[in-house]
Amino acid sequence: MRFQALLLTAALGLGGCFGAPAPQPEGVVDLQQTMKAMGREWKAISQSDDPATIANHLAQIHQLSSDASRAMVRKGEQADYEDSMAKFQVALETVQGSIAAGEFDDLEPLLADLDALRKEYHKRFKP
Repeated sequence: MRFQALLLTAALGLGGCFGAPAPQPEGVVDLQQTMKAMGREWKAISQSDDPATIANHLAQIHQLSSDASRAMVRKGEQADYEDSMAKFQVALETVQGSIAAGEFDDLEPLLADLDALRKEYHKRFKP
């Protein structure tokens, strides 16, 4: 019983350290947290062979990339960033459309193309 109380206390204490980040003011995007969340979704995609699971993670990435497209980046790069995010979202929607149409044979190359865009833009705009 004492061990359980100690374990519960430790878990609650760590929960304060690693809990949800402070909410951002309306309209402000925490680009670093958004990109980390996208990375977690991408990792889940790479570990799955199930099209339905992949579709769910792609939907999350679509929402996160939509949020990230509103972020402000370094001075002088905003227009290029917004253009790159739009291209990424078009490629993402192509993959989602392929899954929705049941075209699973093309899924792997489409995901590879999307991953290449992700890596290219991540290098270019990493905060």
